[in-house]
Amino acid sequence: MLSGSAQQFTATVKGQVTDKESRQSLAEVLVVILPANSSPLVTTTDAEGKFKLLNVPVGRHPMKLSLVGYQEINIAELAVNTGKETMLNFSLEEKVTSLKEVAVTSARDKTKSANEFAAVSARSFSADEMMRYAGTLNDPARMAQSFAGVMTANDENNQIVVRGNSPRGLLWRMEGIEIPNPNHFAGSEGSTGGGVSILSANMLTNTDFYSGAFAAEYGNALSGVFDLNLRKGNTDKREYTFQAGILGLEAALEGPFSKKYGGSYLVNYRYSTLDILALMGLKIGGNVLPKYQDLAFNFYFLTKKMGSFTLFGLGGLSSLGEKAKQDTSAWTTFSDKSQYEQSQAVGSLGITHLFLFKDQKTYLKTVVAFSHAGQGSQTDTLSNTYEAFSLEKNRFINQTLRAHLQLNTKLNPRNSVRTGIIVNWYWYKLRSDKYSFLTRQTDNLVNQTGQAPLYQAYAQWKHRFSERAILYSGLHLTFSSINNKLYLEPRMGAEFQLTENQTLSAGLGLHSRIDAFSTYTSHPSNKNLEFSRAFHSMVGYQLRFLKDFRLKTELYFQYLFQLPVGVDPEQRSFSIVNYDDGFVNFPLQSSGLGYNYGIEITLEKFFTKRYFFTLTTSLFQSKYKARDNTWRNTAYNAGYVLNALGGKEFVVGKRKNNIIGLNAKLIWRGGQRYTPVDLNASIAANETVRDETQAFDEQLPDYFRVDFGTSFRRNKKKYAWVISFDAQNIINRQNVATQIFDLEQQVIVTRRNLGIVPVISWKIQF
Repeated sequence: MLSGSAQQFTATVKGQVTDKESRQSLAEVLVVILPANSSPLVTTTDAEGKFKLLNVPVGRHPMKLSLVGYQEINIAELAVNTGKETMLNFSLEEKVTSLKEVAVTSARDKTKSANEFAAVSARSFSADEMMRYAGTLNDPARMAQSFAGVMTANDENNQIVVRGNSPRGLLWRMEGIEIPNPNHFAGSEGSTGGGVSILSANMLTNTDFYSGAFAAEYGNALSGVFDLNLRKGNTDKREYTFQAGILGLEAALEGPFSKKYGGSYLVNYRYSTLDILALMGLKIGGNVLPKYQDLAFNFYFLTKKMGSFTLFGLGGLSSLGEKAKQDTSAWTTFSDKSQYEQSQAVGSLGITHLFLFKDQKTYLKTVVAFSHAGQGSQTDTLSNTYEAFSLEKNRFINQTLRAHLQLNTKLNPRNSVRTGIIVNWYWYKLRSDKYSFLTRQTDNLVNQTGQAPLYQAYAQWKHRFSERAILYSGLHLTFSSINNKLYLEPRMGAEFQLTENQTLSAGLGLHSRIDAFSTYTSHPSNKNLEFSRAFHSMVGYQLRFLKDFRLKTELYFQYLFQLPVGVDPEQRSFSIVNYDDGFVNFPLQSSGLGYNYGIEITLEKFFTKRYFFTLTTSLFQSKYKARDNTWRNTAYNAGYVLNALGGKEFVVGKRKNNIIGLNAKLIWRGGQRYTPVDLNASIAANETVRDETQAFDEQLPDYFRVDFGTSFRRNKKKYAWVISFDAQNIINRQNVATQIFDLEQQVIVTRRNLGIVPVISWKIQF
């Protein structure tokens, strides 16, 4: 027994348990927590599948859940802290075999997706992992950069390249419906990333990430899928979180609408710290001053007969600018006398409804959401008298009304069926103007306004031959009014458990994605372009050993077709596959091809015994063919990516209630490909002109980066606080980003990525 002076603090652990396929509540589930220095804590779920365990000692403890007829779940180390109640949601899978057969016990595999119809090339991670991994800055996209087959496009934003594909092929989804790019300081139209994520770790529960061969319900995606879910607020107790750091001042509030009602609210707001300091006269960023604020909320309503409703929202405002130097003697490069500004507004507002049928097998989920994404940017140059002259101006507004209706039925323990309809109605307004140094006039590149519906439908079937063999099949259909085309996309996946610790998996399918609206509207000949399409295939093998270790490898091949490529002679090597964002204002045709193939190997030690590590290796090739009929490297054909990351926790203090965390990450990959600058042509045109006959023949030097993070958590009886330091590129290596022509010096100059990016924060929860 612990002495009084060394008695640990305690906290509450609660949650809900449902059937994995039907989402029906499961009663009488046995829930057991096994603290190291006290007796087991035991309870069972009530008729609503809910459980609550009081006075659980602070620390990490084994936990298990079991119910007759269902597969048991074991958790190696459940984290319990003061300041916030630990809220958990579990889904148990019904056994296929009879009760007389040997019971199947499974560890809760955090690497598998929460979506029961998505089995291959999938990874699930929690908000706790985002905060634990070095260099992630609590950002899902930066978290994914640690996974096999994923690399960053550059250090200045969080756009990711998945298996050699363009970042613009990524789909963001929240609460079951597509959302616009959820990042501050995003690139122009078509971008899927930005400098700072709008998503707060305070708002998110488990996130699913897919890198290929997506399940049938995921349409409008070519390279990867982020499937985000907002957590519900505490239904019993009001809780607060305040956080201050380089990334912003943040506050979160959650709690029940009333103690007799099962509904709850969760709200999170953040404002840029750098902007606040600038208002106080402290301009840490010099001439560059990023301003941003974001708001997210999730209101949960529960009714007795109509099911549950949620009202959710996510939005952000941001601006960024840099003034030119007001000193002509300091102008050595063209960029010295150039200045720019950028502003952005993005947001989504949605309502979900979940209705569970009385047959205990079927549920209907409906989501309706409206989203807005708008951005404006302008680049000027100063004359010797400091008068501004506009070089480039871009504006775009995309608004979408979406509705998603999903019906899921668990026919029996072996078979589940899911069908759905998605309606998207787009409104867009686009304008782009650029000054030509060759003609000495400003050209209007894009000026379009319009609307267009997009319809999607899907059907999925999951069949369990046994506890060890599962087949996933489905079909996704997409019809677009933009080009009046219908796309049929069959999908299939399979899992076979060879032994208790070995699993084989395979998947294949067709996929398509609508491009940025400017691609279709900027030139009359582009209105009938096809969607970019891809055939994905993969096989995988997983071995779990020594209880906490996993070795996973996947082989994949992707064939891309109907890619928009340039028609005119000067664009005959152009393909949309090399674009990450931006307007395209010249004629295109859908005859481009491409392929990606590679092998990914992951060795992972799960977070047990207060430490973890992951080693990943990706060897790959990424090629494309445009109108010049030549197979070339894509811009993202780095060839290889190596990641090594890990972390360790140390329990400290008299009562062993406090935690010191250390973590680090190493990234080493081949350099991205680029098209060399044609110096003579650039001098003649007074702007950067690249030698398209050598498109992406050159390769930048290898990319190498080390991230580091440390934290200290102090658990008090009724509250807890955490101070953390996270640094991207702790060794301050400025990797080469690109080469451009400098108009002022009339030479080719090299631009580099950011150096060290330190982020310190302090958070309190009570």
